[in-house]
Amino acid sequence: MTTRRAFRIGGWIALVAGTFVAAAAVTTAVVGVLALTGKVTYPADIEVGPFSVQSTISMPVALYADVCESADIRATTSASECFRNFLHDDLGSTTEQVRRQDADVRPTVAKLRGEVELVSTGGWSPYVAATVTRGVIGLAVLSGLLLLLWRLLTTAAAGEAFSNRTVRHLRAIGGLVIAISVLEPAVNHFTSAMQVGYSMESFGIGPHLTPFSAGVYPDDVNLGQLALGGLILLIAEIFRHGAAIESERRLTV
Repeated sequence: MTTRRAFRIGGWIALVAGTFVAAAAVTTAVVGVLALTGKVTYPADIEVGPFSVQSTISMPVALYADVCESADIRATTSASECFRNFLHDDLGSTTEQVRRQDADVRPTVAKLRGEVELVSTGGWSPYVAATVTRGVIGLAVLSGLLLLLWRLLTTAAAGEAFSNRTVRHLRAIGGLVIAISVLEPAVNHFTSAMQVGYSMESFGIGPHLTPFSAGVYPDDVNLGQLALGGLILLIAEIFRHGAAIESERRLTV
């Protein structure tokens, strides 16, 4: 009974979480439509009665630069194309004016990743449309996974762990995980700013921000996630075998 109660509680948590995520997907879509029709601009702050909705858009960016092998501390106000960060293997300070990388491990290249927040001018924007579409798809898929988990845990709580319903739910979850691992990089790639007609210009002494991309599709497919989906499908087959044995046992009894 304790195990079934845990399954039941977990199922309700998954249901509530899935419902909230689905509501977030709908909200994202509505705010996106309002922005694309010129009713609001990003960052959006919409109040409906006691409820308040805040929505922003951003662009993933990265900064790549070498770390200086040496630098003169008297030149701190001059421009530099490398970062003046030095790693030392002791707690003491040096009196030398020229700092050098002298530790047994030394920094060479800095790769910084983050988001640059954007504001929109209202009306149609290919990037806003792509960003909203990507966000809605991601939230909808996450909601689907949570609702499938809810149905799986509900089935287990009913004492039907080894049943055809459990097998169907596991297969659906495994298939969805595999689909995410394959389609997520494609969606991210084809909805990026560069793919929908934008370019970023930088000038002056670097380093500069550049649009970040995880990789070139399909090279950036998440193999670990793909393997996880396959493992879930394999577990589904184990449960199918268990369901067959359980069915035979009941017929025998």
